[in-house]
Amino acid sequence: MLSFLIAFGACQAFFISLVLLSGKDKTSFRRFFAWFLIIEGITLFERLLVGSGLIDAVPHLIGISYPISFLKPPLLLFMAFVLVNGQFKLRKVHYLHFIPFVILLVFKLPFYAMAPDAKLDMVRAFMNKVPSYQSFDFYLSLSFFFHIGIYMYMAIRVLREFKTLVKNNALVNWYLTVLFSYSYFLLAHFIYFIFSPLGWMKFPTFNQISMLIMTFIIQSIAYKLINRSSVFNSKRKPELSDLDKYKQTEQRIKNKFETDKIHLDDTLNLEAFAQSVGESTSYVSELINQRFGCSFKNLLAQYRLEEAKTLMRNTRMDEIRLIDIAYGSGFNNKVSFYRTFKSQTGYSPSEYLREIKNGTLTKKSGYKILR
Repeated sequence: MLSFLIAFGACQAFFISLVLLSGKDKTSFRRFFAWFLIIEGITLFERLLVGSGLIDAVPHLIGISYPISFLKPPLLLFMAFVLVNGQFKLRKVHYLHFIPFVILLVFKLPFYAMAPDAKLDMVRAFMNKVPSYQSFDFYLSLSFFFHIGIYMYMAIRVLREFKTLVKNNALVNWYLTVLFSYSYFLLAHFIYFIFSPLGWMKFPTFNQISMLIMTFIIQSIAYKLINRSSVFNSKRKPELSDLDKYKQTEQRIKNKFETDKIHLDDTLNLEAFAQSVGESTSYVSELINQRFGCSFKNLLAQYRLEEAKTLMRNTRMDEIRLIDIAYGSGFNNKVSFYRTFKSQTGYSPSEYLREIKNGTLTKKSGYKILR
């Protein structure tokens, strides 16, 4: 039963990768993630063959997963780069990340040329061997955990920095969950490997547990795919992953309100505002939703409300006419002015004026504009 579940997990990894590579929305993220799953599927399949003894029938498959495991760290990082920068493309400098893979592949070539029986003998010896703290091989294998650990840390750091600006990107949030799950998976391997010379748990036993955990992770990914959630849905929100563009547009939006006082135009709508910013309506709408936590309509009302409160505080009491305050702050009618004022401050405009006059103004409620 365990072998069946693990074999199913390996096949599922290959199936998901095929779906991702053959879909209409062939983004860089989907391609990188597909190749990552292919590597995990190959690794899982080889470990299953070794653990079950079926490797005796196909000895030439022994060892293929070890070098390609060093392709996973850069793939994990490249996926993070793609998510935070929609224009990310592999350049020549990025291929330097694959040097460890090339070195290990060359190092393994003599093993691949060995006779099948010799390979099987080496595998059996490995399965029964207890690592030693005095062994060079122990520290060589340990280096892999540090290698992939650095890449995992860099990928998570890139995504968490992105999340400080864009909080509700479903794909980024999901990929962070995958990275953390995979980190725990690797941490369990690292702990086992550190204490393996003590002989607390034999490798075949841990190998089965490890394969089951990886199968569960793959099944979780498969569920997301089959469930057709927003993570793998091609109809995604406007692209906000270019952080430089994102920050520049955010600053232009603030300048439009705080410097140009565009909210004083009582005919302003989202389409006109987006045109003044120089971006598409959907892009501006989504950016405002992500960064300011509200819709354009609400943000516009808040800036107008702040303008009205400033006018009230800076105008002599005997000269204040609320209808003038409403028009002077960008509202085009008295009803919307009163409704917005009451809902956001807890006061009606006349109550607010009275509190200012009496010097007893207290903050009941309100929305603080993000500066």
